[in-house]
Amino acid sequence: MNRTKTIWSEQNDAERNARMEVEIGNILTAEEKLIPSSGFMASVMERVRQEAALPPPIPFPWTWAILGILLVSGVFGWSAFEIFRLGLPALDMSVLHSFTLTLPHLPAAAVGPVEKVGWVALALGVSLLCWLFSRRLAGSGGLL
Repeated sequence: MNRTKTIWSEQNDAERNARMEVEIGNILTAEEKLIPSSGFMASVMERVRQEAALPPPIPFPWTWAILGILLVSGVFGWSAFEIFRLGLPALDMSVLHSFTLTLPHLPAAAVGPVEKVGWVALALGVSLLCWLFSRRLAGSGGLL
């Protein structure tokens, strides 16, 4: 009983699909051809000429983007190093002591000035980059 229903429904589906294809074919053959209006070609060509006359787009400043990415990654890397250097030894866990970074031994009197020199060098580098960026923005305006 179930098998006969399946065969009958498959035959109905095939007949229905054949009728739909015939109807679609009749609709497509009965349609008239589309012809563009008289001013369509002229308006399209005018728009093409306008687009061709536009200046090229401004290129992306990859040099500055890469420099900025390097600077930001350096700052985050340095801060992560300082956090691990100062934070991990403060934790008194034997597992973490095996992972601590061993720095070369510097006398206590030399550690403070060395850290200060690093921060001063970073500040000078950031200042230099800001100055160069402002010169780049000013361009040939003669402001700088």
